[in-house]
Amino acid sequence: MTQHMMDQSATLVPPRKILLATDLSGRGDRALDRATQLAGQWDAELTVVHAIEGAGLDLPEHKGLPSWRGPPDPVAYVERQIREDVRGPCPRLRVIVEEGPAIQVILATMEREAADLVVIGLGRNRAFGIGGVGRTVHELFRRSPASVLVVKRRPNGPYQHLLVGVDFSPESRCGLEMAGRLLPDAAMAVMHAYELPYRGYMLDTPLGRDFGELESSTLRRFLDEADLRPEQRQRIFPLIEHGPPEAMIAAYVMERGADLTVIGAHERRLLFHMVIGGNGPRIIDTAPSDVLVVRAERPQD
Repeated sequence: MTQHMMDQSATLVPPRKILLATDLSGRGDRALDRATQLAGQWDAELTVVHAIEGAGLDLPEHKGLPSWRGPPDPVAYVERQIREDVRGPCPRLRVIVEEGPAIQVILATMEREAADLVVIGLGRNRAFGIGGVGRTVHELFRRSPASVLVVKRRPNGPYQHLLVGVDFSPESRCGLEMAGRLLPDAAMAVMHAYELPYRGYMLDTPLGRDFGELESSTLRRFLDEADLRPEQRQRIFPLIEHGPPEAMIAAYVMERGADLTVIGAHERRLLFHMVIGGNGPRIIDTAPSDVLVVRAERPQD
């Protein structure tokens, strides 16, 4: 890991400022609940941002009402709705409602507020909503300077069981180390998954056994070089899986109950493409758990 990557990681532990981007949909409530829980866990400031696009909100018609009932203020209406939806104490809560394209409003707010972590909600099959963040989630992943947490499940306490996907790159090591720093008490499975050509022909052969040992030793060395606490290493469960990463991750989450999948990736690398890019199944869609994409700087050549 480069010194720049280490410096960047240190500024996020724990996040001082969390930004939640919401489109006010029902599934966005899960992201709000998780962002509120994390803000309390990390003693962080939580800023909730909503963009009013196009014609704006579908507010009640004010024509025909008494003269003292003026047209509703959409900004005040949204802020009141967000604050009413917050469950539990959140003393460092701020709400920002602005008109404009969602991606522009979110990115501008991130820069202005110096957000360390962005939280969004995601439906089972696609980004939340037809409008708002749903049209911009792909661009948000590519342009966000901060790590992005995608919330799918309703929170049931702090994250306890992490699945970290790695490809042995410095970026994925950054994701592993970040997971350890953000959630030091959680159990952690570390998985390297990929499709092995002609694997069926290699089973129970000397070449296959040698290749398997090479994979295992590479993962052990990768873990040995990671900056983790001794007690965290005792809770690590290393995994080598042969198959599509998105399928292997989804299967582990469903069978073993991991509540957060962590991926450290740079947008120009293959692992990032497997998270969000392309037209086929991707980790961001197929993982039943919440997904944290740690934004790692590209190593200097």
